[in-house]
Amino acid sequence: MAAKNPSVAERTKRKRDKFKATADGEWTQCMFMLVKKGRYCNVGRVAGSLYCGNHIVEDEGVVSNKSKKFKAELRQRVPCTLDPSHTVYAFDLKKHLIICNKLKEAEATKALPYYAFNINSGNNATDSPSEAAPADETAAEGDNDNDLEDGRHNQPSAARQANVFQTLTTMDHNAFAARIEAVFARVVGDIPTRTLNHEACAKLLTDKQATGAAHGALRHIQQQASILGHMEAKGLLHPSNTYMELGAGRAMLSLALTQLYPASPFILVDRSGTRGKADQYIAPESKCTRAKIDIRHLNLAGMQEAVNTPVVALSKHLCGVATDLSLRALATTLPPTTPGALSPHLRGLAIALCCHHACNWEDYIHPSFLTDLGFTPAEFKVLVSLSGWATCGMGTEGDAVETVLGWSREKRTALGRQCKRLIDMGRVEYLRSRGMEAHLVHYCEQAESLENCLLLAWRKPTSSDA
Repeated sequence: MAAKNPSVAERTKRKRDKFKATADGEWTQCMFMLVKKGRYCNVGRVAGSLYCGNHIVEDEGVVSNKSKKFKAELRQRVPCTLDPSHTVYAFDLKKHLIICNKLKEAEATKALPYYAFNINSGNNATDSPSEAAPADETAAEGDNDNDLEDGRHNQPSAARQANVFQTLTTMDHNAFAARIEAVFARVVGDIPTRTLNHEACAKLLTDKQATGAAHGALRHIQQQASILGHMEAKGLLHPSNTYMELGAGRAMLSLALTQLYPASPFILVDRSGTRGKADQYIAPESKCTRAKIDIRHLNLAGMQEAVNTPVVALSKHLCGVATDLSLRALATTLPPTTPGALSPHLRGLAIALCCHHACNWEDYIHPSFLTDLGFTPAEFKVLVSLSGWATCGMGTEGDAVETVLGWSREKRTALGRQCKRLIDMGRVEYLRSRGMEAHLVHYCEQAESLENCLLLAWRKPTSSDA
């Protein structure tokens, strides 16, 4: 086991000391507070300003010798077109785009043997990065083990909620709701709730309890235990498997599994860097590979760690369209590929589903399922928007939505959950049509997590598996 890392407070103190220790005691670190991280920006500030170049305040009137050469409009800071999370001077943008770290990261990703542009997109027809799906459509992939509380799993934006409200006012919304309820009762019905346990999480839970962790922290481990319990019930846990955590985030689900199978190979897939990863705590004897790549471009045929080995995919949680992209990657890029069937090396999967409002028709894994039920592509957009009501309810009692539509908060929430499960049932039927057993189950109570539905798929054992 690797040595325990210093605490966040200790690391923050070290970084602050690096920037503020000057002869006269002057603080030289940028004074911009990063609220989510609970610390100041680490970058040294620009001369004459309290902030670094990224966070400089325009009304400070700070002008560097370099910027004096340019007109006032060119001295404005503008978002980097490659990564809008940081800004640069307008006069420096062209030069910056050549050296931006985002560009370097993109080039490094394209060089990966398992990168194939848009290979898992539903249309799979675009040949230019500029035609890729917008960033807000791909959504975050993993939950960082913090459900919807860490900012990676966002509720529908206010603008999007307002848009679906306006759409509903222009249609027979009561008839549309009745269709959803009728189809849900016919093709989904009651989904069982089974909260299971698993020994793999026992030590993690005990250690957390010993530190006095609150219920909010303990429930994530209990949910992991239930997911692993459902996997074991379907025969998906075996030391010979290679476990692929999709949208891995901190990889806490894999960490729990290593308590049981410390020597099994693990593949952790996530498109973004993550703080506080559990990789270092995974037992050193296991073979752990982290792949930093958007699942949209993941070609498993080029990933040697996933070839010619029994693969079990898992995730908690996998946002919106990332689930559809993952199913397509497993179905069409995991060798050997067989038309109409999944690779025999795919033993099964367990995906805790969430953020259906981030789905889109072009990438949805089984559009014919919904069209056969009478829903059009335009109505799919309404379905995914309504699905957000399962977690946000679209306002409070007595609001405009209730006044105009006549739907209470309880009705909106229930309708949102029905939309989620209709979308998920299409995923179930997709897996069944390709030779797997599959179903949906609530792996914990709704009071513990609003996103409590697990997509389970497994193969029936055959004589060749022995």
